[in-house]
Amino acid sequence: MISFYSPWWLLALVLVSLYLWYELKIKSKKRMQLPFSRFSLLSRLKPRFSIWKYLYLALKAGTILCLVLAIARPRFGKGRQDIQGEGVDIIIALDVSGSMLAVDFMPENRLGAAKKVAREFIQQREHDRIGLVTFSEYALTRCPLTHDHDALTGILSQVEVNRDASGTAIGMGLASAVARLRNSSAASKVIILITDGANNSGEIDPMTAAEMAKAFDIRVYPIGVGSTGLVDFPVSDPIFGVQYHKVLIEMDMPALDRIANLTGTDKAVLATSTEQLKSVMDNIDKLEKSKYKIRYYYDYKEMFPFFLWLAFLMLLAELVLKLVFIRILPE
Repeated sequence: MISFYSPWWLLALVLVSLYLWYELKIKSKKRMQLPFSRFSLLSRLKPRFSIWKYLYLALKAGTILCLVLAIARPRFGKGRQDIQGEGVDIIIALDVSGSMLAVDFMPENRLGAAKKVAREFIQQREHDRIGLVTFSEYALTRCPLTHDHDALTGILSQVEVNRDASGTAIGMGLASAVARLRNSSAASKVIILITDGANNSGEIDPMTAAEMAKAFDIRVYPIGVGSTGLVDFPVSDPIFGVQYHKVLIEMDMPALDRIANLTGTDKAVLATSTEQLKSVMDNIDKLEKSKYKIRYYYDYKEMFPFFLWLAFLMLLAELVLKLVFIRILPE
């Protein structure tokens, strides 16, 4: 980025135009009106020295131009920014138990819809650290807190349903998310808990995990995903391939409500469509805002010495040209 410390001096560039106008229009016209006794000699000299005359004028104009630019102090600046503020550390705890294969979020299953909305949410939180925990009958940290959102979304895209799981350990998933946040120094710590079932596995029950979250001042936003009635569920048949059967998947919304109430987020939310799930995540995004101040700095390199040296060289060339190559004719 190029800027000028004293840009008003650039107005003096009009002197270059005035000088050339005076030399080429006014002064040359006066010379044509002066008497000269040897017109034949003058006509022979003119072609020989006209090129030097115009080069002399160009050097003189260039000298003025460089001096004006030097006074205006051109600078080349390399910008950098300093980001200061209060960020939010967020862990997304995502259910990957077998029930997340239910296809009531057509054309995707529950996990596919949750991943899509979670990815959009991550991309909106530019300055926050975000991590990912998945759980089925056990919990697994897929990504610790990070600012590298591209890496995080890449990991999220590879998350699949644990088809071998025989239960849903909501308490274990929540406890693992708390463990990832407990040493955080962020001004705000948040867990987004996405599940479609009821806790029926694991060594830690959901309310014990919620107490842990409260002790570390962590807010938990529980989101129940899926319909509460019969839903289509894929079943593999060795002869007919994948068949869809109506099944009833138990969802413990009262337990999710208690988790929310205990950790200060009031109430859990049920999302039965991709649009509702996105709306819930957008609402969380609005509630948990990061506070940042961005200040810009520029490291400048002064360029006026270059123009001073250029003006000096042009002035030197002008003197040599005048003394050696240009013959001064009598006025």
